[in-house]
Amino acid sequence: RIQFLRKDPKGWEEFLEEFASHSATGSALTFRGVQLKRPTIFALEEKLKRLQVPTLLIIGDEDEPCIEPAIFMKRHIPNAGLVVIPKSGHTINLEEPDLFNRAVLDFLTAVEIGRWEPFSAESGHGGLLSR
Repeated sequence: RIQFLRKDPKGWEEFLEEFASHSATGSALTFRGVQLKRPTIFALEEKLKRLQVPTLLIIGDEDEPCIEPAIFMKRHIPNAGLVVIPKSGHTINLEEPDLFNRAVLDFLTAVEIGRWEPFSAESGHGGLLSR
């Protein structure tokens, strides 16, 4: 979360204080009871393909562990869109709140007015330019 620290040292300190205030026991139980047992996103490929809800994926281009999973989800969730925020890490909503909020608002607006459509094979792999 170094990107957050660089962009907003005061916000980072508040984030760190909040995070540190979590119960150590609760955090350990969550890790052991949830995070160790959940499948990786890559194991959920078939389930992702069946999702029919509009989906917005937002990642920071410096959130290295999340880049490949986000691209994987974009490729397998039919109604997914992907936003990549430059020079940002894992805490995008805190690092770049204006960009994050704009992306979410644009997504919700597109869904509401019926402009969020599933991926079309015609839009990838060359599309019009390959004809």
